[in-house]
Amino acid sequence: MLKSLQKITLLDGVTTAAAGSSFSVERSKGWTYTIASSSVTTGATVDVEAYIGSAWTVIHSEAVTANGNVNIRDDHGHYEKIRGNVSSRTDGTYSVFATGTVDSL
Repeated sequence: MLKSLQKITLLDGVTTAAAGSSFSVERSKGWTYTIASSSVTTGATVDVEAYIGSAWTVIHSEAVTANGNVNIRDDHGHYEKIRGNVSSRTDGTYSVFATGTVDSL
């Protein structure tokens, strides 16, 4: 039986340092995040953040210094909301994709 997946684009072709929109994900867990980057010379810091308690908290921070994809596994993460954030940027374009399961792991 195939697992049901929740697929979200947290950031899409971002070229500035800023947080993206938040997404309600309380029914999903077992996350995989992919940071896709292009036109990188020096790079940026790209964060995946979760809303925990009453504040946004960084659950993964990635220093991106080259073009390509970086995959991050978060097998046990179970959050109310998540978002992507380019917390600092010199150059480059960044997208963040998240996939979680709505089935128990």
